[in-house]
Amino acid sequence: MNTLLRLTPTDVTQQTNALPDDQRGRLAVYCYRRSHLRRLGLTIASQCSRRSLVEEAGHAGELIHFQATNMAATLASDTYMSSRIPKRQISLHKV
Repeated sequence: MNTLLRLTPTDVTQQTNALPDDQRGRLAVYCYRRSHLRRLGLTIASQCSRRSLVEEAGHAGELIHFQATNMAATLASDTYMSSRIPKRQISLHKV
């Protein structure tokens, strides 16, 4: 997994192409379900068959397949990928 995080989307596609479709679908769903790996999951899902994603995640697999085929629109409107509101700093100072 660590090596996939360092790769470009093109390299991820090349690396995961060697996997059977069901394993690729499993990996795509695994990554998609973790917010910090969501973009990686969509990249992998874009080369999966709809069937493998649906078998792995049911109705959510259909959604992942749809989002992977429309990745530009998905990432543009994704609130998980870009925070609009900056996080407030936390202080342990007692008032």
